[in-house]
Amino acid sequence: MAAHSKLVFSKLLSDTDINKRLAVPSAIQSSLPPFNGGHALIFHFLHGTSFWPILYSTRRKGYNKPVFSGRLWRNFVFYNNLNVGDRFTLYRVQVEDGSSYYMVEVGREIDFLGINAMAYGNGSTAEEHVITHHHQAGLNLELSLGQPNVEGADNSKSLLPGNQYRARPSSTFSL
Repeated sequence: MAAHSKLVFSKLLSDTDINKRLAVPSAIQSSLPPFNGGHALIFHFLHGTSFWPILYSTRRKGYNKPVFSGRLWRNFVFYNNLNVGDRFTLYRVQVEDGSSYYMVEVGREIDFLGINAMAYGNGSTAEEHVITHHHQAGLNLELSLGQPNVEGADNSKSLLPGNQYRARPSSTFSL
């Protein structure tokens, strides 16, 4: 089945986003699960091959800006080694059967051979990075950088744990 993703929001992470809470733009609140009269819920999104539970809430009184916060948000930040200046991008993925889910990409914007691109790490290790350049809708170029396959070296170890491989869309070209 084909799935179609739609950008919900994207944000460069600040010190507050990393250390306390990620402020969610109020304008996109209708694109996220409803609170149904409450002020908080556990929100799940896909990052890599894992679904992450995140506390999604607003204050009960006063400034009711929505945020991802608490221990669950901090776990995501810590495990994925997020830093100030990294870009957090949330998509809503619509599946042909009518179901949908949310997906997140996090990475650092870099200048790669004069092209503004995103570098995505595989989590808490720096063994492999994927550099992606989106230059047309539905078409992107990915370059995967990892440890070289050196003759005589122990190349039996995978660069990524088994649960860290991610599917790439059919319109992706890899070098």
